[in-house]
Amino acid sequence: MEARTLTRPAATLASLLRQQATTTTTVPRRGHKTFSRTKRALNIPPHPDFLPSTPAAGDTIIYNPPSAAPSVYHTPFKFLPASDPRRRANLSALFASASPSQSSSSAKSTTPLPPALNVPSRGANPRYHLSKDDVAEIRKLRAQDPDFWSVSALARKFDCSETFITICTPAPREHTQKLAQKLEAVKSRWGGIRAKAREDRSRRKEMLFRGEL
Repeated sequence: MEARTLTRPAATLASLLRQQATTTTTVPRRGHKTFSRTKRALNIPPHPDFLPSTPAAGDTIIYNPPSAAPSVYHTPFKFLPASDPRRRANLSALFASASPSQSSSSAKSTTPLPPALNVPSRGANPRYHLSKDDVAEIRKLRAQDPDFWSVSALARKFDCSETFITICTPAPREHTQKLAQKLEAVKSRWGGIRAKAREDRSRRKEMLFRGEL
């Protein structure tokens, strides 16, 4: 019992020395703990089967039709063999013997017309009930007090559309400048997020008018 008690500290010391020896011999290695190392590791080059072929000499024509073509007419004649029956079918459809009068009459009968525009401000039956005196009265009231006699107020008074009021009499210059100053005061209280959102909205509207969206 006494011998076991005496040898216990020596065994503990030996185990500690062995642990220190193992820790000093290990070599630390860094793994893919950062995004750049992971990106470089995953940057695998494409397979050669998916790379474009590079001929030794001469130009090549790359024809890549869509995966779901609407019809066979989208295949160009250049890529159809001489014995392909689609050549004769396409030629017969393209150069059909039809007179211009028959083709125009058939186009008129088969082509659908665009839908009729329904203007809500004028309605189905415009009345044209305002005279020259009414137009002069509209211009007079608009020039006297543009704040009170706004476009909507004049349209309600004379029972007409707001578009007709804007055609009859534009807003006075002083009134337009006052509205512009009021708008600038409102915009000055905007934050960065709202100002950028309004700028992006106006840019999208311009792109929509240009047909880019």
